[in-house]
Amino acid sequence: MNPFSCTIIQFDVPLEEPKEETLSRMVSAIEAAAADLVVFPELATTGYHVFDRLDDLAEPVGGETTETLGAAADAADSEVLFGMPLADGEAVYNAAVWLDSDGDVRARYDKRHLWGDERDAFDTGERYLVVEAPFGRVGVQICYDLAFPEASAALAREECDLFVNLSAWTVKMERDWQTLLPARAVEQGAYVIGCNRAGTEAGDSFCGSSMVVEPDGTTISELGNGPGRLTATLEPGIVAAERRRNPMRVDRQDDRTDAESTERKPSY
Repeated sequence: MNPFSCTIIQFDVPLEEPKEETLSRMVSAIEAAAADLVVFPELATTGYHVFDRLDDLAEPVGGETTETLGAAADAADSEVLFGMPLADGEAVYNAAVWLDSDGDVRARYDKRHLWGDERDAFDTGERYLVVEAPFGRVGVQICYDLAFPEASAALAREECDLFVNLSAWTVKMERDWQTLLPARAVEQGAYVIGCNRAGTEAGDSFCGSSMVVEPDGTTISELGNGPGRLTATLEPGIVAAERRRNPMRVDRQDDRTDAESTERKPSY
């Protein structure tokens, strides 16, 4: 991992906003960030509660969304990661798309752990994603993936130094968000970036609270609940030092999956 700057864009995406206006705001944010990596939330291009409109809103790679944001990434010389509903043949995924600094699609991740009504609207992703970025190996997750430690462990086995989670996490679950991001950082000895939505949509208020967490669980930068942006510089020496101090990756016994149960006694 090499030192690099990351800008998190925490914004609201009104459901009634035309796609062209949303993309224009995203382009402006990429230009203003001037960072090595610019990150947007889950389903950033459309808003979250669009499950009954996916026939109209889902796009393939190479559509208007990836072309527009790709041009912005190229102009800014930035890597860009954002969420969108992605059409792939007959399937539609809740996807994270990674654009390289030339504006080309470097990779995409299709969300594996679908939440609530997402299960009826989206197809389930088949594999986790590790991106070989210019500054290091990055594990990509979307929202509910964060709740499953085995998902992060699978990425850690691929030698990730950084995890990025794109989310639409609500206020009523904010304590979970605040707890799980530092927990994953400590478990995996890696930086964790959580990029969340702001605003209210279809009765759901999103908690924002996007943050950058160091490998020892220390939050080094965090936003409030409203729209905003933050930029942080991530240093590889911090990752190496924490892994020497707390070598959980070395000590983990991934090959030991056996468990033993005592005989269950009847309850009266």
